[in-house]
Amino acid sequence: MEALIYASGGVVIVTILAVVYYLTHESKYAYERKFDYGYRVALQPVSGQYEKDLSLDPYATLVTANKEGLDGLDEKEETVPMPTLEELSGGATFGTGTPLSGDLAKVDPSKLYRDDWRAQKPANVGQRFLVFGFATPEYKSDKMAIAWAPDASFNSELAPFDLHLRLVRAPSSVTVQPIDIDLKRQPEGRMELPSYVATSDEARTEGYVFALEATPTSSTAAAVSGGIFRSEWDPTGSYPKFGFVPLLMGTFLITLLAILFASPFAIATAVYLSESAPSRVREWVKPVIELLASVPTVVLGYFGLMLVAPFLQNTLAKAVGMDSGRALLTTSLIMAVLLIPTITSVAEDALRAVPQSMRDGGEALGLTLKERLRKIVLPAAKGGLTAAILLGMARAIGETMIVWILGGGAPLLPTFHGVKDTVGNLMKPVTAAPDTVAREMGNVDFQGVHYGHLFLLGLTLFVLTLVINIVGYRLGRRNAWQS
Repeated sequence: MEALIYASGGVVIVTILAVVYYLTHESKYAYERKFDYGYRVALQPVSGQYEKDLSLDPYATLVTANKEGLDGLDEKEETVPMPTLEELSGGATFGTGTPLSGDLAKVDPSKLYRDDWRAQKPANVGQRFLVFGFATPEYKSDKMAIAWAPDASFNSELAPFDLHLRLVRAPSSVTVQPIDIDLKRQPEGRMELPSYVATSDEARTEGYVFALEATPTSSTAAAVSGGIFRSEWDPTGSYPKFGFVPLLMGTFLITLLAILFASPFAIATAVYLSESAPSRVREWVKPVIELLASVPTVVLGYFGLMLVAPFLQNTLAKAVGMDSGRALLTTSLIMAVLLIPTITSVAEDALRAVPQSMRDGGEALGLTLKERLRKIVLPAAKGGLTAAILLGMARAIGETMIVWILGGGAPLLPTFHGVKDTVGNLMKPVTAAPDTVAREMGNVDFQGVHYGHLFLLGLTLFVLTLVINIVGYRLGRRNAWQS
């Protein structure tokens, strides 16, 4: 028997090490990430219709390192050449374009395009984009402006590069001060310039030349590691974001609320079974509670979806603005139902482990049942009760189906600007780390960056639950009355 126990322990240890190794091995693909960025640059009148929203300017040039520019010369650039003076006539008074190269000496004037989409690069590799700009003969003012803005959904603060917009060459006919704009400090803006008018198509490349330069500031490993502490999770966007914070925050909030809902009821039930219930009631009730732990979580999830969610929505919608029954509150309530059997069973075992002699001593001193519980039994079993709550937390942290069905699938970062705002967090959709892994794993590129981040998220969850279980196990074996 002793050999069997050691063998079982060895199997458990080997399994844990194997899981950690596999998760760590697959997480490495997250560190093969290449980073993206994108800016729109345009010449405009000093004041005009597109100055507040550069994305609406049809003649703005987009320079970007993006997942859609995998070959460095995408169809988007090949089909949209830099506009000629004839094409601009009557419609626009400015034009910009790019040679799809960062070296001004190698520019081919016959191969100019409106946009430049390039492949993403690791964090330790920089890039340089060139943008030509000119005004048409129809423009009569002696001043014009260069405008720049980040591409939609791109946040320059998240890029592991120093991003600068510099004036590389000014037209020979004008005098202008050097321009060097830090795009992280000033991600969008406008600057006045002396006008340059191109009188022919050949003269389009003789005007202003600007360079958008991305200079590395960290290693790829450091950039990836820093990125997971961000507050945005959007792995499929034009500029993917892999911040774990909203997913782990969702996991933490669901777990915390579920524990708050479940613990009082579960511990009260455990106290009743241990201290007050007749033996026949205990023999029937405890197995029933333990059987509840075997109910499939998908069943609990659909129970919540079909009954609890509509009830909460119908009763709370007008009072607190609950738009959908799939919310943090619903998820936490059903999660609490899942945790009650686990916490009750472990807590009841901890209470029954307190020696009967301690109860008898309290009774001999004239203490009532309530006083014996408050002064003797509960303090003596506090290690086991704490272990019961921690094991319930570990169970909640790893739960997938209930959150998947009831959470609503929206990353939640709670706000606490007042009582109404705090309560309002309960009515918002939420997602957590486990259901995110389950929902997205089937739709990722095998061994891609998104794939690697999901395994890294899984590794984080595994380590977290393992630590909580170990702490709970040790507390469960440590009884206050023995110390």
